[in-house]
Amino acid sequence: MPSSLPHLPNGPSAITAPPGASTVRQRRRLVWLVGLSHATNHFVMLIFPAVLLLVQQEFDLGYAVLGLFANVALLAYGMGALPAGILADRLGGTRILAIWLLGGSLACIAIGISTGPANLVIGLAALGLFGSLHHPAGSGILVALRNVEGVDVGRAFGLTGVLGNIGLAASPVIAAMVAVRWGWRAAYLVGAIPGLCLALPLWQCQEKFLRAAGGPPLSPAGRRAAAWSSLTLPLLILFAVETLMGFVFQGFSTFLPAYLSERAQIPGLTASRVGRGGSIASLALLFGGLGHLLAGRLMATRYREAIFLIGMVGTALALFGMGVTAGLPLILFSILLSLGHFSLGTISNTFIAFHSPPHLGGTAFGITFTLALGVGSLASSAMGLVGQRFGLPAVFLTLGMVTTGAVVLVCWFAHVVGGWWQEPTQPAAHPLPSSRLSGR
Repeated sequence: MPSSLPHLPNGPSAITAPPGASTVRQRRRLVWLVGLSHATNHFVMLIFPAVLLLVQQEFDLGYAVLGLFANVALLAYGMGALPAGILADRLGGTRILAIWLLGGSLACIAIGISTGPANLVIGLAALGLFGSLHHPAGSGILVALRNVEGVDVGRAFGLTGVLGNIGLAASPVIAAMVAVRWGWRAAYLVGAIPGLCLALPLWQCQEKFLRAAGGPPLSPAGRRAAAWSSLTLPLLILFAVETLMGFVFQGFSTFLPAYLSERAQIPGLTASRVGRGGSIASLALLFGGLGHLLAGRLMATRYREAIFLIGMVGTALALFGMGVTAGLPLILFSILLSLGHFSLGTISNTFIAFHSPPHLGGTAFGITFTLALGVGSLASSAMGLVGQRFGLPAVFLTLGMVTTGAVVLVCWFAHVVGGWWQEPTQPAAHPLPSSRLSGR
C-alpha cells in the first residue's frame, strides 16, 4: 500500500529508485523500534523516583544520600551522550541501541539483585551510562533516514517523542504497583524485560537499515574523515537553543508540582499527592505527547522556521503567564507550556537532522544532549535560589526570560538560513537548497 505521508526526496545517500513495499515497511519498523527504545529508556530511568521511599525504608537512608544516588545516574546519563554519539557514527546507530538495551537490562537485573546501598549506586551508575547511548544513536538513525523514500523525518521524530512520553507516563504507575506488591527490586526486574526483547531485533536490523538507506556503510577511514569543521553555523545556533531549553525544562519540571499544589487551588483535590501526581502527569505527559504529534505534522509544511518561532514565543508567554496567575488560568498556562515545550523538542530535533552532516548525525545529537542535560542540571539549584529569595512565581518569570533568549536565537537561525527573505522552506517532499543547509 503506497505511503500517504510526505517524505524527503532522494539525496546523496538515498536510493535512486522508488523502494518496494517491503523496504518501506522495514524503514517504518525501524522508526518504531527506535521509538520503543525511547520509551524503554525513559521507563527505566524513572523507576528510582517511583520506588525511592521503599529504598529509604529498607536501607534507612536520608534524602540527601538518595538524591546523591539519583545524581550519579543522571550525571552518567548526561555525560555519556557525546561519546555515545561518536560511537554511533563509527559503529552504527542500531548496534549502539542494541548495546544500550542489553546493557541497560543487565544493569536493571544487577539493581534487582543488589544487597546493599553500594551495589545499588553502582547499578544506577551503570544504568545511566548505558541509558546515555539511546538519544544520540536513535536520533542519528533518524538523521540517516531523512533523505529516503517512505519516511518523513519530522513525523518520525514526533512518533518517537510520543512513545518516549508513554514511557515517562507508564514508569511511575507500573513501577509503584510492582514495588508495592513484590518489592522495589521486582520493579527493576520488570524494567529489564523490554530491553531484552528489543535488543536482538535492533541488532539484526543493522544491515537491513544500511541497505534500505541506499548506500554502503562508511569505511573506518571515511568515519575518521569526519571533522568538527563540518558543523555549520545553523547547527551551532541549534545547539545553543537546545542548551537553553534543557535549562528551562529542568527548571520548570523541578518546581511545577510544588507550584501548582500551592497556587492552582483545584476544587475537589485535597490530597497533595493526588494533585501533584495525577494533575501534573496529565499536563506534562498527555499534552506533551500531543505536542510531539502536532509538531511532527507541522514540520512537513512550508513554513518551518515560522513554526519554530511561534512555538518558542508561545512557550515564553506560557512561562510568563504562569508567573503572574493562579487557579484555572495557571492550569491553562501550564497546559500551553507542556504543549509548546514538547513540540519544540520535535521541531528542533528535526532541524538538527536537516542540518547535520550525514557522517556526524550521532555526534551532533551527542553534543545536543550533553549540552542540554549538562547545563540543564544547573537549573534545579539556580532556580531553587531564585525561588527561595523571591518566591516560586519568580522561577517561572526567570525561565520566561531565558526562553526569550531562545526566541532571539531562533530569529538568528531563521536569518542565517534565509527564512526571512528567501522563498519559504520547501515542504518535506523537496530538498533544502544547499545554501540553506550550509548557512551561506
